[in-house]
Amino acid sequence: MNDEHPEPVAIAAYETEGEAEVAQAKLRAYGIESAVVDEVEGGMVPVEGEAGVVIAVPAADATDARTILTEPPADT
Repeated sequence: MNDEHPEPVAIAAYETEGEAEVAQAKLRAYGIESAVVDEVEGGMVPVEGEAGVVIAVPAADATDARTILTEPPADT
């Protein structure tokens, strides 16, 4: 494995691409690049046990990205 470009790490899975894109936008707002990987063929809703639509980030950002996606929304 090349340390300069480590493999991405899957940090979250969603039922739809739209949900994953919202999560991706939140990560982007914090300066974390990510990729959306649709694990379900044909865009169908995943069945139990399937990953669905996965968000992957560089390994170095995985912990921060998980924290960002699990923190509650800020009160405005």
